[in-house]
Amino acid sequence: MAEELHLPRRAWDPKTESFSDNPPPKRVRLSSPPISSDPAFFSSDDDPSVDNYHTQERHKKKFRGPWYRQRPALDEGSLDSHEYGQKKSKRKFERQFDSGVFMGSDGTDMDDATEEFEPEPASLPLRQPRVIQTQKAAPTLEELAQGQIQRCLEDGDESIDLSSRGLTTLSNATMRPLATFTRVPPVTEGVFTRLEPKLKIFLALNQLTTLPGELFNLDRLTVLSLRGNRLRELPPSVGKLSNLKELNLSQNGLRYLPYEILELFSDKSRLNSLHLHPNLFHEPQFPASEVEVQQEEEVQYKIGLGNRTRAGARRGAICAVSPDQRRRSWHAQWKITYQARTEVRFLSIHGDLVKGPSFPTNAAGSESAHNRIPVADVNDSPQPPTSEAELSRAPSLLEVALASCAKTPQFPFLADYLPDDAPPTLHRLLADAAVKKESGGSKCTICSRSFIIPRTEWIEWWEIAKVLESNSTASAASPLRQMENERDVLEKMVPLMRRGCSWMCVPEQATIADEADLMVDDE
Repeated sequence: MAEELHLPRRAWDPKTESFSDNPPPKRVRLSSPPISSDPAFFSSDDDPSVDNYHTQERHKKKFRGPWYRQRPALDEGSLDSHEYGQKKSKRKFERQFDSGVFMGSDGTDMDDATEEFEPEPASLPLRQPRVIQTQKAAPTLEELAQGQIQRCLEDGDESIDLSSRGLTTLSNATMRPLATFTRVPPVTEGVFTRLEPKLKIFLALNQLTTLPGELFNLDRLTVLSLRGNRLRELPPSVGKLSNLKELNLSQNGLRYLPYEILELFSDKSRLNSLHLHPNLFHEPQFPASEVEVQQEEEVQYKIGLGNRTRAGARRGAICAVSPDQRRRSWHAQWKITYQARTEVRFLSIHGDLVKGPSFPTNAAGSESAHNRIPVADVNDSPQPPTSEAELSRAPSLLEVALASCAKTPQFPFLADYLPDDAPPTLHRLLADAAVKKESGGSKCTICSRSFIIPRTEWIEWWEIAKVLESNSTASAASPLRQMENERDVLEKMVPLMRRGCSWMCVPEQATIADEADLMVDDE
C-alpha cells in the first residue's frame, strides 16, 4: 500500500493559544500559458514602448503598426519575414489640402520627414495680397467730357461747352447719348411751347485731329464751333446738319472742305453764319495772257501793290458755269457760284496717283504761296488712263474686302492680326478705312455710291458769299464787312474736294455763261 500523504501541520500561535488558520501556500506550476492581452498603457508613462515588455516570462515582445492593425515584429534574419512582405518604406511628409492639421502615424518618423519636406510654391495656392487703394485714379479728359454731357442731359441744358479741355480724341460713344436729348419744358400756365431741342456744341481751342461721325447725326444741332483745333480734313457728313445755324471752322489746318458742305446753303437750310478763315486753303492759279499781265502790272504799280503773281480769275473762268450749279437751288441769303476746278486725278485701287496733278500735302506751317494749284481749262475733258472699253463702275476685290471688314466690330484691330511680311500699303489702307468709318464714311459725288478707296478726285472752287441787305455781298471770312479788299476776293473762293468711286465718275464739262445768265445770277 502506498504511503499516504500527510497533511501539513497547523502552526501554533502562542498569542491566541490556538492553531492558525492561514491558507496553505499556492502551488506554482512549472509552466503557465502566455497572457492573452497586453497590460494597460497610460499617456502618463515616460516610456511609450513599455507595452512591449512582459516581466513574467522575462522576454521582449515588440509589436509594430497602429492599434487597429498590429503585428509582431520579426527579426531581420527570420525565415518567415516573407509572409509579412518587405519592410515598409517611410511615408513622405506632405500636406493634404482637405485638412489643416497634420496627423502622423507610428510608421512616420517626424525628424526625418520634416527634413525631407520641401514645399513647392507653384503647386500651392497662394493668397494674393490685398491692394489698398488710398486714392482713386484720375479720370481722363474724355471721361470728364462724358460727365459734363451726362449732366447736360439730366438738367436739360442745350449748351454743351467743351472748349479749352485739351481734348485730342472724341469717340462716337461720347457723342451718341446726345441723340436722346430732351428739352425741359418751361413752367408757364396756359402757354404751350414746342419742345424741340436746339443743341449748341462748343469744341473750340482743343487739339482734335478727327471728328466722330455721331456728331453729324445730331439733326437738332444748331451751333457747332470747331475753332482753334488741328483738323486737316472735315468729314463729308457735315452736309447732314440741315438745322445748323452757325458753323465756325477758323484757325485749323484745313486745305479744302468736302463737296457735301454745299448742302448747308440749299433753299431748305438755316445757316446764317459761317466762319472759314484763317485756314490753309488751296488757292487757284489762273493763266493770264500777256495783255492782261501788262495791264495788271500797271494798275498794281499805280496803287502801290508792286508786282504780284496773278491769282484772280480771268474773264473766261469767271463766266464758267458747272452743270451741278444749274441743277441746285440756293438759299436767298447766300450767293453760291462755281468758279473753276483742277484737272482730275486718277488713282489706283491702292489709292496711289496714276494720272493727274499732285496736290500739296496737308503739312502744317506751309506758306500761302505753296497752296496755289493751276486750274484746268474750261473746255478740259477728263481722260482716264485706259480706253473706254476697259472702264467699269464695278468695285475692285480690295474695295469689296475692305467694305466687308468695315462691317465687323473688330475692324479697328484687324491691322494687328496681319503677318509681319504683309505689305505696308495694306496697313495704311486699314488705318485710313478705320478713320473714315469712325467719321461717317464717304459717298461718290457723282453716283452717290459708298466707297472706301477713292478712284478719282479733283478740287472745285466755289464763291461763297453772304448777301447783305444793301444788295451787296461779303465773303464768308468777314460777313460783316461792307467793302471788300483783294484778300476778301480770294477768300470768297472756297476749295471743295470731290471724289469718285470709279474712273468713270468724272465731272461734266463746264460751260461759259453769257451775259443773260450772269444777270439772272446777280438777281
